[in-house]
Amino acid sequence: MADHPFAEFLRILGKGPKTRRALTQAEAEQALAMILAGEVTDKQLGAFLLLMRANGETPDELIGFVQGARQSFSLDNQICPSGLHLDWAAYAGKWRYPPYYLLSLKLLAHMGYGVLLHGDQGQFEHRYYAESFLAELGVPIADSVEQAREILAKPQLVYLPLTQFAEPLRRILHLKEEIGVRTVFNTAVKLLNPLNAPMTVQGIFHKGVEQLHLQTAQAMGYPCNLVFKGEGGEAEMRPDALTTLYCLHQGQQSEQKLNGLIDRQERPNSWDLEDILGLWQGGQEDNYGEAAVIATAAVALMGLLSIEYSAAVSTIKQAWTQRHD
Repeated sequence: MADHPFAEFLRILGKGPKTRRALTQAEAEQALAMILAGEVTDKQLGAFLLLMRANGETPDELIGFVQGARQSFSLDNQICPSGLHLDWAAYAGKWRYPPYYLLSLKLLAHMGYGVLLHGDQGQFEHRYYAESFLAELGVPIADSVEQAREILAKPQLVYLPLTQFAEPLRRILHLKEEIGVRTVFNTAVKLLNPLNAPMTVQGIFHKGVEQLHLQTAQAMGYPCNLVFKGEGGEAEMRPDALTTLYCLHQGQQSEQKLNGLIDRQERPNSWDLEDILGLWQGGQEDNYGEAAVIATAAVALMGLLSIEYSAAVSTIKQAWTQRHD
């Protein structure tokens, strides 16, 4: 009996230490196409994901998966709507601090910038995801790529769930409950940029994966991509710590150190939705939270306007004080 066609990819990844190798970009695209077409057994998929995790994904592999997904879900030919400036990925979830980045995006929208926030929820236990907060914050949730594009004819903040533009990838993400570890697709979904925004932002948790993000964004032809180690893995600045910002702009990579805006703080013992609402509405004092909102929005403004961090912080602080005008 002939081997299953997908077994070749497992052999490539799973041979002995001296003979195994990473997938080429073309092989990664082909493997993903078979997975999405349902041509792979559950055992093969689990083995594939674990081998990828154990070996560590390469730029070519990640590029192949992102490019293959964009083609499979017809994202390559999406026309960026006139009101969209910024693509923001939110897949990690928060647990130690509230999702202050949502207020940063709400503030940027108040300033006239259109933001497409895309993400997923429920992948990790004891974490809180963006979608749980959006109704109270008045953020619309699109039920398709087409509706998101229509809403973003004018600059505003819109959320597009992964289920509405690349639903088969959600099943892969949620296999973590069975296989016990995150996979390469936790990175890939962050880089999909479903409406082809001119600027993309991702948060990372583990240092060293920033080059995977930048090289993939460059291969996809994204004009501007920002990556930094965010609080809890989301794209949210720690305002009380030194942060390295990695930037791809018009094909050129750079990095810079951004100093904290406040002294080191202790994280809260507990928090809830009312803490986020109170901070936005002005009825609650939260030194760390306000600084996190300002620092995160300022990083985005650096990319949007090509300005220095200090100038961006000054502009965002003024916008924060005027958010209810």
